Amino acid sequence: MTYSVQTLAQLAGVSPRTLRYYDQIGLLPAQRNPTNGYREYPATAVDQLQLIRYFQAFGFSLTAIQDLLARPSAEQTAALAAQRQTLATERDHLTALLNTLDRTLAARNGGPQMTDTEKFAAFKREQLAQNDQQFGSEARERYGNETYTASQQKFAGLSEADYQHMQATEQALFTALKAVATTGDLSSDAARQVYELHRQWLCFTWNNYTAVAHRGLAEMYTADERFASYYNQHVGLPNATETLVAVILRYAQ
Repeated sequence: MTYSVQTLAQLAGVSPRTLRYYDQIGLLPAQRNPTNGYREYPATAVDQLQLIRYFQAFGFSLTAIQDLLARPSAEQTAALAAQRQTLATERDHLTALLNTLDRTLAARNGGPQMTDTEKFAAFKREQLAQNDQQFGSEARERYGNETYTASQQKFAGLSEADYQHMQATEQALFTALKAVATTGDLSSDAARQVYELHRQWLCFTWNNYTAVAHRGLAEMYTADERFASYYNQHVGLPNATETLVAVILRYAQ
């Protein structure tokens, strides 16, 4: 079975112009009808176009999609499975947030009241999901699955007071780090404070703090641009992560 440009476009919910463009760039090559020279597509193009539509929905660029389509089928399947896990995580987060919101609305309308811990449970789950999605694989590789899981569980079990204390500690860290990143003075009391605040912040989720592990984390900050972006953006200076790493390596002995 073959499809004309119009028929395949209607089936997939795209415009004929889009299909012609995909043909031009080699993303979804069309065949030519030997009789009239019109573009037409074999049945296999349907599956390929479905993949294209999936990866577009996931935010992939056309160049990235073209690279994926050139890879073995097993790699394409693995990429789809990874995106499914991401969607499932987002779904679970939204479900938890919706449930908490429903209970909050019910409480505000005279229904059963929530405990302080319950009020913030969804937000902690969101942060856990984000951390796992962004940094989970690297953390498991460096520290082991058991240690990483224990850290996640410790964070999930934080009391409301400890959770708020952890957030306040991080904000204080950002403030102190901005001061040190501005002056560049690693021997100052402010630099020592940066180290202490970062250590305290880690201990909210680390069961066993060691200077060696702290220095190892600093190496991850150096090697992974996502960590650099996190501190640079929150502090508002392009050398914030670089300064934090230097402080850790100086004081974590």
